[in-house]
Amino acid sequence: MSQDGIPGFFRGLPPTLLGIIPARSIYFYSYQSCKKALGPYFTEGSPANALVSGFVAGLSSNTLTNPIWMVRTRMQILPAAGQKAYAGYGDAIGSIWKQEGFGGFYKGIMASYWGCLEGATQFLIYEQVKTRLLRKENARRAAEGLPSTDQLSKQSYFFSAALAKCLASVATYPHEVVRTRLREQATSGVFRYTGMWQSIALIAKEEGRAGLYSGMGVHLTKVVPNSALMFLTYELVNAWLNKIEVVESK
Repeated sequence: MSQDGIPGFFRGLPPTLLGIIPARSIYFYSYQSCKKALGPYFTEGSPANALVSGFVAGLSSNTLTNPIWMVRTRMQILPAAGQKAYAGYGDAIGSIWKQEGFGGFYKGIMASYWGCLEGATQFLIYEQVKTRLLRKENARRAAEGLPSTDQLSKQSYFFSAALAKCLASVATYPHEVVRTRLREQATSGVFRYTGMWQSIALIAKEEGRAGLYSGMGVHLTKVVPNSALMFLTYELVNAWLNKIEVVESK
């Protein structure tokens, strides 16, 4: 606040807005496509289906959009003493390309791939919670003489997704710390982190377990409600599209 003022809190916002739409679109498209493709082998909603589909979705999204998040991270970090700040996003992209080449845009990608476990775990928990709630809802409806349903309430979708994201994030959070350290070190000129496992070992040795979970509270405050809203939107849009398919098939 004292150095950058209020605009400092919004450093890296344009790449975030630019990247979130394709990232989430690729993520859910890959998940839904893989989920259906695996249907003949693993029942939709089963642990195996959810894990594999969630992991494939994460791989696809991270691979295609990692350069966007790389630029965002660099724009958010203040330059080290004696180094010049990026003049803009074009300057950041040009500098990364000139100094680090194509591979510079994929710094931290292995940590991101590890983060795919978070997405897979989230989908696993989400599908299991959703299945149990749906089973409970249909039991209630049967007792009241009502027809069964394959839809839950908006509140059920929201809180199921929030729980799933919270548990998955806590379980896999160290990859967030490692990914950020790998991406930001080029701005300091000191390259201490060379890979995912080496980074984890070094952080744990120097900072202890707390270092691997630094900033997790703020991270959860951001990602849990965001993910819950995103999953709710996914379910509502998916249900709407299914209704359109049914109408058009008649």
